Amino acid sequence: MFTIPTALYERARAESVTALRAEAGARLADLAARTQALVPATHPPALAAQLRALDACEAAAWVWRDADDLPDLAGVLVLVRHGVRALEVAAHRAERALSEDAREEEDADDDPFRVSVCLLNPLHGTVIGRLQWAIRGRTRLSVPACHACMLAASERTMADVLTQRVADGAYLAYYEVPADRSVWSATGFGAFGGDLVEHVRSALPGGRRAGGG
Repeated sequence: MFTIPTALYERARAESVTALRAEAGARLADLAARTQALVPATHPPALAAQLRALDACEAAAWVWRDADDLPDLAGVLVLVRHGVRALEVAAHRAERALSEDAREEEDADDDPFRVSVCLLNPLHGTVIGRLQWAIRGRTRLSVPACHACMLAASERTMADVLTQRVADGAYLAYYEVPADRSVWSATGFGAFGGDLVEHVRSALPGGRRAGGG
């Protein structure tokens, strides 16, 4: 069976890391500029969404500072998506603050900040469905997946899974890393395990919280 030479693989991965770090940095800078320009909303639900955007931006910035491999950079991009989604929710709530329809919409959606990413690789495209996937030897879970991963599963071919470099230099699927060593493994980038933004915020130095919480 053909295998990619180690040196060639490492060079390709390093180039991917460099390119992804530049992309993540640019998207984070855009989110930071948008959050810094915010005028605090007077409508409490809109203000809550603005604070959520600030939290996501701070969490993304903290991860980005030391990110040197694909999972951390993927995490930055996912956190930025959370921030952008929160800004969208804030704008929608502010525009319709006095509308009865708006209050009904807010009550109807139990998680207006939801950001869905492919569990196998959050760098992939839009989630189109769910598939059964075994993680760390556990019972198979129903997880969100993109078209490419759904197709790979149906054809029983190898999916393009995001990998994490571990101590011995080997690469594991990021979700196979022990959950206590990786927030991405613990949460599946938000696919399971609770609120990704809150998980990352809880690890901020000194328990620091965006917005002084």
